[in-house]
Amino acid sequence: MLRYLVNKILYSILTLFGVVTVIFFLFNVLPGDPAQMMLGQNEDSQQLALVKHKYGFDKPIMTQYAYYLNDLSPVSFHSKNVEDYTFWNGAKYNGVVLFSIGKTSLAIKAPYLRESFTKQGKQVTQVLKETLPNTFLLAVSAICIAIVLGIFLGIISALKKDTWLDKTIQIFSTVGMSVPSFFSAILFAWIFGFVLHKYTHLNMTGSLY
Repeated sequence: MLRYLVNKILYSILTLFGVVTVIFFLFNVLPGDPAQMMLGQNEDSQQLALVKHKYGFDKPIMTQYAYYLNDLSPVSFHSKNVEDYTFWNGAKYNGVVLFSIGKTSLAIKAPYLRESFTKQGKQVTQVLKETLPNTFLLAVSAICIAIVLGIFLGIISALKKDTWLDKTIQIFSTVGMSVPSFFSAILFAWIFGFVLHKYTHLNMTGSLY
């Protein structure tokens, strides 16, 4: 049992490492400059250089990758040089320094997800906390609707077995399970937020307020 748990934990860590690696390099391959995204329309060459230096975007790609892993890791290394990206800043990192050797410190912290590129001055964790309640409400609502609708259609399908109604329900159920959730979300948003907007008064972007 212990060996099974250890294997599962190691497999999860390797999977997470692989996903993080793919996302990081994919993000760097795609067009766009994160420093420009953070500055918006008010950028100039001096500000751009300062932002790139502050967030380590002016470093080689493998150095940026090492910084990224160091930020995400609960056990991380930090410099005592205030000019370095990895300088330990209590306002930036949520954790404690264990000990220091020379100019390097070892710390235990919560994973640092960095600052949002689109919402200046806000950390990603703060953005997630703000959006989590609505996301949770949406997920619970979707699950409840799916359960009620699934049971209702299942009963009808069982009562009308081998009829055209049963086959129609099976076809729609198969299509519903096969279509990616992001596509069905866009489809429903278009139907209820655009086509039927006159009756639903909902927006394409969605809002609970």
